[in-house]
Amino acid sequence: MKTIKFFALCILASLISKLNAQESENLYEAGDIKIGIAGVPLMDLSNGYSGVVAKPSLSYYISDRFAISTSAFVLFPQDIEQENGRDAEVQAYGFIPSFRKHVINSGKFSFYLESGAGIGAIRYKANNPADIAIEDNSGGLLLLTAGAGINYKFAKCLELEFGVPYMYGLNITNGEDTKLFSGVAFNFGMNLVFNTRDIKRIKEKHRERLKKKWEEKE
Repeated sequence: MKTIKFFALCILASLISKLNAQESENLYEAGDIKIGIAGVPLMDLSNGYSGVVAKPSLSYYISDRFAISTSAFVLFPQDIEQENGRDAEVQAYGFIPSFRKHVINSGKFSFYLESGAGIGAIRYKANNPADIAIEDNSGGLLLLTAGAGINYKFAKCLELEFGVPYMYGLNITNGEDTKLFSGVAFNFGMNLVFNTRDIKRIKEKHRERLKKKWEEKE
């Protein structure tokens, strides 16, 4: 009986040590900076607008699990037909600050939850002179997003990202709040990740090189 208890304790100690080792090998740590670019095809769940968005982003990790992010977006020009039959070209852009929580942050893999709110602008251009009134709807946007995703590190400073956010876009022009988009988006992109310590090391090496050059000249 004592032998069984001893082996059980050994196995438990081994599992705990492995878990601690895994936790110490996190994908992210405090001070990390992430620069990313992603393509986001939008799929509407109702009668709103759908299209393709380019999404550059910048994130700073205040801890190994929490990051403050901001992402810009550009909705490429695309023709749409509204319910009233008016045909127009639409283009939009803006930025969305957000908070990201990494539920899993281990080795080369992470799983995150994210939510944010932002502002933007939209431009309508009538394809038919008879529909010129639609251009009066050009103006401001209110943007809300929440979702989840995964990151996979495939090189020293590079990773892939796949997210599934729910996005809601509201046209707030002329005091008439009109839904522009409401639905699920698939976010696929690539990120460059480095730590603020890396920047300090590069600066120190650069200073050392300059110092050596000055010493050689003297």
